[in-house]
Amino acid sequence: MPILFALGLLTLLGFMSFATYRTGQLLKEWEPEENLLLLPTENVVRLGLIAVSVGLGFLSGVGPETLGWIPADPIGDIFLGVGVGVAVSLILFFPSQWVRRRRPQLYSDVVMRSIRPRSRSQWPWVILALIPVAVLEELLFRSLLLGGFSPYVNVLFFAIAASIFFGLLHLPQGEWGVVAVTLVGLAFSALFLWRGSLLLVVVAHWVANILQLIQAEWFASRDQSEMQGAD
Repeated sequence: MPILFALGLLTLLGFMSFATYRTGQLLKEWEPEENLLLLPTENVVRLGLIAVSVGLGFLSGVGPETLGWIPADPIGDIFLGVGVGVAVSLILFFPSQWVRRRRPQLYSDVVMRSIRPRSRSQWPWVILALIPVAVLEELLFRSLLLGGFSPYVNVLFFAIAASIFFGLLHLPQGEWGVVAVTLVGLAFSALFLWRGSLLLVVVAHWVANILQLIQAEWFASRDQSEMQGAD
């Protein structure tokens, strides 16, 4: 296994874990005035991390096909990714609604509040900003972790471990957030191993994130209406 690739990937994952933890802690005490997804600094850093991840891919010693960078059926992967993203959102909708109503202590919306569009004019920009989010996370957790390590590890065990770690990064969203994201991570890992396509999981991730924001907006509007009705 190329040492530089392994050390670089572990360092990058450690940095992202620390940054995610610190952001989650900060959001518990502070609500940003601006949408975090639209901050120029955040996007520059994210694009830089994507560039670093691509560089690590070249250091991995495996071919671009193994990393999922050359899909055999890109058009089919796009359509399948859209379908998977919609299916994931629908499957999680009712459990999420139940948790919000019956077990609110298991879910925190501090992260969602910080990235939800503040106005209609922000929606196109937020949707666009979600693309590098999906690209970076899928590069790390599917392409590099699964594809890059596949010649050296039991890839099924590694997929489960990577999905759990992926879920734990969402701990600021509460226990339900961790469980839901872990299950989604397992589904995306299975898709990646089946199709060998980074494009497929990026599209699925992006669509699921968009629909998650739409659901969050619906939940917020419903809660506000219920509060006004109670008054």
